[in-house]
Amino acid sequence: MQPSGGANTETLVQSIVLLFIAIDPIGNAPLFYSLTARLDARLRVRIVKQSCIVATSILFVFALTGNTALSYFGLTLADFRIAGGIVLLIYGIAGILGWTEAEMIRHPEEVESIAIVPLATPLLAGPAAIATVLYVRAVHGLTYALASVTVNTAITFLMLYHSQKLMNLLGKNGAIALSKIMAMLLAAIAVAMIRTGIQDILATT
Repeated sequence: MQPSGGANTETLVQSIVLLFIAIDPIGNAPLFYSLTARLDARLRVRIVKQSCIVATSILFVFALTGNTALSYFGLTLADFRIAGGIVLLIYGIAGILGWTEAEMIRHPEEVESIAIVPLATPLLAGPAAIATVLYVRAVHGLTYALASVTVNTAITFLMLYHSQKLMNLLGKNGAIALSKIMAMLLAAIAVAMIRTGIQDILATT
């Protein structure tokens, strides 16, 4: 079903809110900080910028192509959930043990690796966000899908950009404690993603 014509503010707001919940920038801000805590402010800002750009590009692709990209490779959202869950689980366990990929970054040219995985995907442009974009495209049309992606990635950038202010309020010990808690939460989210993906596959067999 496509929009019936004219700007529908209510539909636009609904689309934006749906994707906002899926991307969850509020919940992802501490995760982003915990993965980049050992980096200086300049590199952290660069990571945030690149992550948002990559996440926006991924969601735009799915908004523009709909289910074509998935069906072309014979993939389902369940596949994305399981793969994304495995990636997040690895990072969650590493964080619990006191190691993050961010600690290994010493040169600016290496920033792209962590900015893309796991920050841009699957944390931002993950299965939930992709599914939401596909839903908005199918129900409300391409315009609303693109608009919701644009607005939400802009909001996400601002929240991640200012995430250090919250961490500064916590202090060093508080930031370390929160980092461990977020690593555990990240691992739990990963397990939930894997479980949901397996359940989706079993439900269709």
